[in-house]
Order: sequence, then structure tokens, then C-alpha cells
Amino acid sequence: MAKKTTNARKTTTDKAATSGEQSKSDLIRAWFKENPKGTATQCQRAMKEKHNIEVVSSHCQQVKNEAKQTVDLDTIKTAAEFVKTHGNVEDALVAIDQVGDFITQCGNAKKAKAALEAYQAMAAVIG
Repeated sequence: MAKKTTNARKTTTDKAATSGEQSKSDLIRAWFKENPKGTATQCQRAMKEKHNIEVVSSHCQQVKNEAKQTVDLDTIKTAAEFVKTHGNVEDALVAIDQVGDFITQCGNAKKAKAALEAYQAMAAVIG
């Protein structure tokens, strides 16, 4: 059965869901994959020119923003290793917050590292 979408202006049936065609969002995702630095307006024009479909640029922007929120498998594996070093997810999140706060207080990651190295050198001298 086709997916039915209702909003204040119209009720439509998603033909792509039943016909095997790509949805508008799938086409937009594919366009941004090929044009990662493209803008929503450029995508809107490309949809009209290449696929003869009308989309608003805000739809293109929404699809682009959603794509940015995904996490790849390598990043998840890195997170799993980080959690292992801290025992559990809650402790890992606390560690991230603490390190983030420290970096913010120092100004940036480079300054935070320099501060730790200076502390280490001073502690070695003091004993």
C-alpha cells in the first residue's frame, strides 16, 4: 500500500513507495553525495533540470542536514574502544565532558596539550 501524506495544503500518495522509483529525498541524498559542497538552491535547480521534479530548497536543506547527523562504522568502533577504556558509556561521556571543559578553559586543544606538557615538566622538576 502506498504511503499517504497529509498536510494543511494537500493529501498525496507516495508513488515512489509502490512503484520502485526513488523518492525525492533519495534523489536529493544522491545529488548531495555527488556534490558535497553544493547548496540547497543548487540541488533544487538540479532536481528540476535532471529529474523534472519540483522541490523547495528547504526540503533539500533538511535532507542535507539529516545526512550530516549519521555516524559511520569506523567512528562507532572508535567510540566502542573509548568506552572500553572507561568501563561504560556513562563514564565515557563524563570523561568527554571533562576533557571538553578543560579544552574550553585553555582556549583550544593545542593550548590544552601545551598546558599539560608544561605541568608535566614542572612536576618533574619539583619531584
